[in-house]
Amino acid sequence: MRYLRFAEIAERHGIERVELEALAREQIIEIKQTLDEEPVVSSEDVEKACIARMLMNELDVNLAGAEVIVHMRAEMIAMRRQFGEILQALVEEIRQAAAR
Repeated sequence: MRYLRFAEIAERHGIERVELEALAREQIIEIKQTLDEEPVVSSEDVEKACIARMLMNELDVNLAGAEVIVHMRAEMIAMRRQFGEILQALVEEIRQAAAR
């Protein structure tokens, strides 16, 4: 997993340190520390921050609402992945039954 420094996030995505810290307080993202004690954010959490920022700036959703939406999105992605795995297992089972 790749981690980005705050300066990189601000440059690439326009999200400032204050916004990242607010998102971390709401547990939308997690800020980690490098060995040099420099704060960094995973690329996955940067994506969450971008979504939360878009929700707040473009759709006028408050921070608490953005938190709920970002977490629901993550759950939906996980469920989609699980459904794909179940479907794949079912297809394999049908193939094995048809081969008999």
